[in-house]
Amino acid sequence: MSCAISYAAARLATLPEGYWALITTLVIVTQPSLTQAVDTARDQIIGAFIGAVAGVLGIVAMERGAPPLAVFAVALVPLAALSAKRPAFRLACVTLVIVVLIPAGPGSPFERPMHRVLEILIGAASSFVVSALWPNRALEAAHRSVADTLKSLGQLIGLYLSGEPDEARAMRLETHSMDAQKALDDALKEAEREHIIVLVQNRRSDAIDKSAPFLRRLHGDAAFLAKAVSRLDRELCAARLGDTGRKLQALFETLANVLASNHQEEAPLERVRAAVSELKDMLAAQESAHGAQEVAQFVVGLIVADLDALIATIYPPKESSA
Repeated sequence: MSCAISYAAARLATLPEGYWALITTLVIVTQPSLTQAVDTARDQIIGAFIGAVAGVLGIVAMERGAPPLAVFAVALVPLAALSAKRPAFRLACVTLVIVVLIPAGPGSPFERPMHRVLEILIGAASSFVVSALWPNRALEAAHRSVADTLKSLGQLIGLYLSGEPDEARAMRLETHSMDAQKALDDALKEAEREHIIVLVQNRRSDAIDKSAPFLRRLHGDAAFLAKAVSRLDRELCAARLGDTGRKLQALFETLANVLASNHQEEAPLERVRAAVSELKDMLAAQESAHGAQEVAQFVVGLIVADLDALIATIYPPKESSA
């Protein structure tokens, strides 16, 4: 879409080298976030403008008899130094090559620098417009991060309740959970910046931005559970808590699949709520347990309660019309 807009604008402007607008569009629109797209567009425009100014000075020197290679060598030194200090402005060197070394067609030699800047402006503008109008990519990344966190925590809790400790795998899952939560924080910050750059109405049907505290709480619950089950015999843990662990891990997986998309689907969501209710009933039937196992069951109850609160926060139950 961006390339179509860029190509049409370049043709309407009758630019002889309009493909540079398309190249600029591809560089900008493929950035992973709107903020990065804006930053890249800014750098492309500034770099092209600096290179065009240097090229104009070079053309003036060549019009007075200076050899092109000598002019290029002299002008390249400061631009190369600038690119070394600010790599984002490396387009200045490319623009200088195009303006000074590549033979120009008929017409004034000063047209090429102006065409060059106009091509970059068209490419940047078209890519920014499409990036701004596209659905909020940061929120999609936030949903994926929440899903990754839940999957890691579900596997971690299932591992603890299986009675077969694997410290190396538990450490990997815990690290993955922490990394996913960090990615969620970054995605939410990016989403806030996107709404500042482009003032669009928020039409989300959920509140994924409120999930971070619940994920941190679930992460803490998993650490608490690890201490509780460490005092249990492996066979006893597997016999008493293994089935609960499998159901709990399945619940985490199902909820992760629901939250991986920013489109609410009622059927999977109802299955998640039913699984939470089933786990609550199962835990209520096991209240007669004592000792260290009672602590583990208490922590499992906390986990289920926190999951229930997470679901209710992101997808509040609809008000009855009675």
